[in-house]
Amino acid sequence: MAARDDSVIRGSLIACMILLVLSLALNYFFWRWGNVQSIEAGDIKTKYDNASTLIREQEGKLLTLHEMLGVRQMSEDKFKSLASTSSGDADMDLIAKNFVRDMSYFPADVAAQQRNYSELPEFFVNAVRDRTAQYTTATKEQQQIRSQADSDVQNARKAQQVAEDNRKSADKKLKDEVDLFTQDRERMNQEKEETRDSLTKTVREFTGYRKKSADEQAKLKQRSDQLVNTIETQRTQLNRLRSDKFESTQGEVVFVSQGGNVCTINLGAADDLRPGVTFGVIDADETRLDDAKVKATIQVTKIRGAHVAEARVVALPLVSSPIIDGDKIYSPFWKSGVTVKIALAGDIDIDDDGKADNEQIKGMITSAGAQVAATVASDGTVDGVLDATIRFLVIGQAPEISEKADSASAEQAARTAAAMGRIKEKATELGLTVIPAWKLQAYLKTIDDSVTTPLGSAVRSEDFGPLSRRGSTRLPSDLPSLYKNDGEKTQKGDKLEDILKP
Repeated sequence: MAARDDSVIRGSLIACMILLVLSLALNYFFWRWGNVQSIEAGDIKTKYDNASTLIREQEGKLLTLHEMLGVRQMSEDKFKSLASTSSGDADMDLIAKNFVRDMSYFPADVAAQQRNYSELPEFFVNAVRDRTAQYTTATKEQQQIRSQADSDVQNARKAQQVAEDNRKSADKKLKDEVDLFTQDRERMNQEKEETRDSLTKTVREFTGYRKKSADEQAKLKQRSDQLVNTIETQRTQLNRLRSDKFESTQGEVVFVSQGGNVCTINLGAADDLRPGVTFGVIDADETRLDDAKVKATIQVTKIRGAHVAEARVVALPLVSSPIIDGDKIYSPFWKSGVTVKIALAGDIDIDDDGKADNEQIKGMITSAGAQVAATVASDGTVDGVLDATIRFLVIGQAPEISEKADSASAEQAARTAAAMGRIKEKATELGLTVIPAWKLQAYLKTIDDSVTTPLGSAVRSEDFGPLSRRGSTRLPSDLPSLYKNDGEKTQKGDKLEDILKP
């Protein structure tokens, strides 16, 4: 019985020893695994810190690159620090060095926020344009001075030769005059005697010639009347042929910007162009001005140079017929170096208050740069000169005669209508263009209109990004406003007379 208890105790001890060894082995394994995981976690944290530092450095470089490209604005202090600060990255330091060098092309008064690579091409383009214009002007002045100098030398030589020839001619003429005087004196003495004899004969012949002259005068009078009728007929036909069909366009569009709402034309200060002049845009392929279609209307806003001006579109073209480089421009109210003359006829009422506004119309015409060359009163009296140099004759609306009007008012209205009719006939004979007062007023309003363009210089490209297609397989159907037909601002007519409309 005692032997069996010892074996149980020994078995229990052995089992405990085995469990103790297994427990020690398991604890060692867990300690070893925890130590390895701790080392790996430390390495991962170190790598994470290094990666975070690298990301911050890359974000700083990316921000600097954005500022260089003009996506974000760069401060003045950072711009000054780029030339001397070293980032430890040779490539980034080289880019910063090249950026500082490239930005030195800007003038000193340009702020650091405006010094970037997106602004640099426009600065270069403007600089090249200015230098080209200056070079062209200097070349023309040099040619004019040289031509004038050669012309002055040639004129001086010609004048010297003419003076010498005149002196020789005067000496010869003096000798000839002395000889001629001697001959004339002898001839006059002889003719005096002959005149006495012929006087009697002439008196007899004069009586016969008087009768013959009366007969010839009657025939010539009849012939003169026939020629006058022929001249009047030909004058009427000539004035019918005289029209704007023989006029030509004054310039062309050389550049279109800001979404087709601003144009650059080849007219400027040297052409006596002024802000506010309105032109119609005609397709460059049109060959006859009379048959040409006006696709849009533009108004000059800034004079940029001798032959360069900026104009905004006040009547937009159709999407199918946009304004492009090379399109021609035409205005019936403007000519280079010539002041357009306008004549006013009758009482013109522009505000429908029943009172004449002729003085206000004169002020508007003068402000537009034209000239009121003549005015015609209601009775037909002309103040000024009504000739073929006048471009337009503006006729006021004829007064309406009511059924309750007395005979005196009706008679006065009839006289006014008759006077205006005679003025229209005279204008037709002179080849003038007769337009109603409302059309002139509509044209003058375009000088100060408030039509705004849908896209301007402050528009950003990111405002018109592509539409998202997430959750849909169809293409977006909402087009930008640039491609929509704006009925209020689109060119309404395609005739030349529509240029006078806003």
